[in-house]
Amino acid sequence: MSNKVPEDELRRIISEYRHTQGEHEREGESGSWRRRQKAQLADLETRFEQILEHWFRDETTRAQWREHLFRAAPEPAPVHEVPRLYRGRSESGSVMDVFETQGGDWEYIVDGTVAKRSKAGKSTEATLRLGGPTFQETFDAPTEALEVLRTYVAEQPSGGPPWEWASELFADGLIDMNFSLTERGQRFIQS
Repeated sequence: MSNKVPEDELRRIISEYRHTQGEHEREGESGSWRRRQKAQLADLETRFEQILEHWFRDETTRAQWREHLFRAAPEPAPVHEVPRLYRGRSESGSVMDVFETQGGDWEYIVDGTVAKRSKAGKSTEATLRLGGPTFQETFDAPTEALEVLRTYVAEQPSGGPPWEWASELFADGLIDMNFSLTERGQRFIQS
């Protein structure tokens, strides 16, 4: 699973947009290359707006990202965190989260403290043992979001993904940036 967050995709688009815009400004007034660059800029703007619409509910944050793209204003503060690969609870009530680090390793955090770091595993099971306690997987997205996800996966409605729940499902590690199920999301659907 990639630890890419929506902000990373916006940064990638902004970088490509600025590069293409610079080339576009250096080109002559006419020509097929300039027209292609203009079309590419329009495509990047469309993708940028789609990400804002799907992942950022707050219009103020959306406006800040637009200012960052078009006027080189400072980048807004991050909204999304790296999604978890796993969350489980032990019988004693301890909570363990597993996250992928920037380097690709897995970090096991028990009750807010890093308990272990290891090379990335192949997959995670619904039940994990770390030292003594056994952790049973739990899901923290709102119940309505979980129900909507189950329905979406089962029925694949023609209206497209339920983007209104994307941030909550992403934060819980159930979907990726394209609204595809992650391994954790697949375990949820199978549970």
